[in-house]
Amino acid sequence: MKITPISNFGNFGHYVDDVDYNNISKEEWLEIGKLNLKGLVTVLRNITMSKDQYFEAITSFGVMESTLRSSLVKKYGHDFDAFDEETYKDFTDEEKIYLRNKKYLWEKTEKGTTLTRITGVLDDQGRPTGAFSHGDLNWHSNESSFLAFAPVVTLLGVHGMIGSSTGFVQTVDYYNSVSESFRSELNDMKLVHKYVPGSINAREKVDQITQMQVKMVMCPTDEVETPLVVTSPGGFKGLRYNVHTAYKIKGMTEEQSAKVFEQINKELFTEKYIFDHWYKTNNDLLLFDNSVTLHRRIGGEVDRLAYRYQFFPKNLLDHPWNPYDDPYYADEYDKIKKDIDSFTIQDNYAKSIKDTSY
Repeated sequence: MKITPISNFGNFGHYVDDVDYNNISKEEWLEIGKLNLKGLVTVLRNITMSKDQYFEAITSFGVMESTLRSSLVKKYGHDFDAFDEETYKDFTDEEKIYLRNKKYLWEKTEKGTTLTRITGVLDDQGRPTGAFSHGDLNWHSNESSFLAFAPVVTLLGVHGMIGSSTGFVQTVDYYNSVSESFRSELNDMKLVHKYVPGSINAREKVDQITQMQVKMVMCPTDEVETPLVVTSPGGFKGLRYNVHTAYKIKGMTEEQSAKVFEQINKELFTEKYIFDHWYKTNNDLLLFDNSVTLHRRIGGEVDRLAYRYQFFPKNLLDHPWNPYDDPYYADEYDKIKKDIDSFTIQDNYAKSIKDTSY
């Protein structure tokens, strides 16, 4: 196994080559996970693993969490393992569209667990068979308006990856580069969120199912507030700057907010903070931070296929993690996290997903 730094990503990022997953020890694998917390982005190039090995490998780092799932359970008072029009008659129309079609985004492994497909392929009924369709994806972080979010995301390439890229912008070096007075202002800022169709992928504007896929997992409710500055699981302070759903700053007008956003955009989205990983093989595995790092996609044909898994890295941490300094938001995070831990325990979640599920 060979580890080298990514040369054009500030103080962060690593390539990992020559990983033989069939012969790696559990301790060595966990070290890769810990390396990612300190490096924000890790690219394991040309790795060979089955779907079940991918699931096994990533769940050894921690547990898959779904803030949306736990929030729906809390809202309606029960869990759901099959979508039924009568049972879910009280759901909103948007929730129904999302839940009816969610099952088509999943792919079963031989051992019966499930992975989310990232692809633009449609089935014979014209329904998306994966998330985020095809073509470019604008800068985003997953679960952008959720106060509690999965802080680490993984992406395993399968086919059609060559000629596209997965890109990242890290905000830690930028945050440390600004003046002390502006950093103090950033520390106090709260983003106010609103979903805008097409903010991530163009297909949101023309396909209702894709629109609901993105809206429900990013910003199901408008006017939600989240702190701009957070601390990553690796201990780095930076911006959770969700440009695709943040439309203003709390306490400012949209015009005033736009001026602040313009300043951040001009200074942040520059070459020294951005790394685009252009695929030279189809089977790269990417691990990346989802707290102080944004990601994007450039290119991608319709049949491009990758699997995605996002998680909370409890097996990589030796201490409790809370992203917020503000006592109010820190307390709210702990309350939500308690609900998530109650409703999305990994084993129960995996068992609840059946071929006929919602």
